[in-house]
Amino acid sequence: MTAREGKDVSETGGPVEDSSARAADTPAARPTDHPAYRCVVLGHAVSHGSASLSTGSLSTDSLSTGSLSADSSNGEPLISHDPHALAAALASATDGAVRDLPNDSSDATSRPARLWLAEACVLPASCADSAAPSASSSTDASSRRSMRDLQAAVDNADTPVSSAKARRRQQREAESHLARLLLGELAAAQGIQLALADWSPRGQAPHHPALPAGFYVSIAHRHGHVLVGLATLPLGLDLEYRNPRHAHDLDARIAMLPTDARERLAEASHLSETERLDGFYREWVRYECKLKYL
Repeated sequence: MTAREGKDVSETGGPVEDSSARAADTPAARPTDHPAYRCVVLGHAVSHGSASLSTGSLSTDSLSTGSLSADSSNGEPLISHDPHALAAALASATDGAVRDLPNDSSDATSRPARLWLAEACVLPASCADSAAPSASSSTDASSRRSMRDLQAAVDNADTPVSSAKARRRQQREAESHLARLLLGELAAAQGIQLALADWSPRGQAPHHPALPAGFYVSIAHRHGHVLVGLATLPLGLDLEYRNPRHAHDLDARIAMLPTDARERLAEASHLSETERLDGFYREWVRYECKLKYL
């Protein structure tokens, strides 16, 4: 689903696919066999000091290699295509220029910027990309094991259903349920108890009445793969998998992006078809993150 369809953009969105193309998918060519793209938009970049995570606006070269972007002169949020690396950097930072980011939505002028992330799959075998713990993960190994154990609580994930549409709906419901379980685990690790039953329902922005002021959450899920974040600053997360079929009508898909994203991709027109597709997905998840962040 996408923001342009009037759906909830606080959880996940993806490049529009026609139903016939999705029906042609087979277990031998799972969507999650292809590369995954992640992005996070977090808080506001610092406007003083030189020891900042900001590296300037996204350039042509960073379409394939860059991980951080922000225009600190305009106080824009941090944007990273490696959310786990950003979370680890914030956790280990000791300089105030990195640790204390202005938070315009709080009465406090600044607070320690922290980001906690969790990833899991509704069915463990379906998402090889997130099966192995990452060295840059912001949760320790014991937390990751605990979160994977929670997948058993998603009791409708593998129930047989009669239609592809019903299966997709059931999978989205299972993804949303698992996302809220993971958010509960992240919050509990910070001493915050969030009862599962009190979360806002699927289709609405993730909200919990017991979440303290100054904490923010975001959810992304795609093809059974769930990514969630808890932060001390406003954030938006997105997750998407590459679909090789999108290379056939890439120009039309790029036209769906906002002007600044199209301009960045136009500057990279010399890249190969695969590299342009990679650039499109990086711009897409960036765009979706900003929608959720706002």
